[in-house]
Amino acid sequence: MLFNQRAGRGTSLGALRQMLARAGHEVVRVIEHRDDAAHLVDPPAELVVAAGGDGTFAAAARALAGSSIPLALLPIGTANNMAFTLGVDGPEEEIAAAWHTARRQPLDLGTVRGDWGTRRFVEGMGGGLVEACMRTIEKRPVGSDEPPPRQVARALRRYLNTLARLQPQAWKFAVNGAWRSGEFLLVEVLNAAAVGPNLELDPRASTSDGQLTVVTAAEAHRDMVATYLADRLAGRDSLLQLPSEPATQVELVTQHPLHIDDALVDASMMPLSIEVEPAAVTVLMPPA
Repeated sequence: MLFNQRAGRGTSLGALRQMLARAGHEVVRVIEHRDDAAHLVDPPAELVVAAGGDGTFAAAARALAGSSIPLALLPIGTANNMAFTLGVDGPEEEIAAAWHTARRQPLDLGTVRGDWGTRRFVEGMGGGLVEACMRTIEKRPVGSDEPPPRQVARALRRYLNTLARLQPQAWKFAVNGAWRSGEFLLVEVLNAAAVGPNLELDPRASTSDGQLTVVTAAEAHRDMVATYLADRLAGRDSLLQLPSEPATQVELVTQHPLHIDDALVDASMMPLSIEVEPAAVTVLMPPA
């Protein structure tokens, strides 16, 4: 099990062990640091559990890529985008008990190749609004000691404020070999439907269709994005309809900073090749 005790709900390891035992599981090994996630496959286990938020799940998925060991998600983080994408919801003990009869489903990963090597991502990568807001949160955290819903609300307000100041930037990229350029507030290459504080940039994005999804927002979409963020803050249902298209390969040359999942990276003027790695991991899904 890869466990992040600092995840949103602050669940203790002792309480987690007891809950998993009641659900009929035996914990044979616990890894508490993402940097040690590679040890999840040595020695092999019957199942790996990612107990934490999206960063914990992503670290476990990267470690298991190419192996036959299934991955289960116990969402105890803040945004829990992957739980939202995979439909994992409900009390923790019920989620764990359902693993006995869970469906197995392939999980695609994205790969980014640059001068610094290759990195895998689970949710998405890109620049503009998401990267800019992540950078402000890194400088001024939203308050990790608060309940997850309040943290999400604070992050959404930060996104609104960042969007109000954000200027469109010039981008050049190719989708499946077709080059295009323009000025955008946001350019994202998605593997999952949501990034950040549950920002559902494209509800059609799937983690098991063998494709990535390229989403863009230009100045003409500023009001739409602002309305979506305001609706989310007010608890109203809202849907973004930004330009998007499926892709198996994306080429990107930019002078702007980027994010890869929850990591901020500097790839200025570095040509990047982004591809999908189909069915890289097997995940346990809630029973049908």
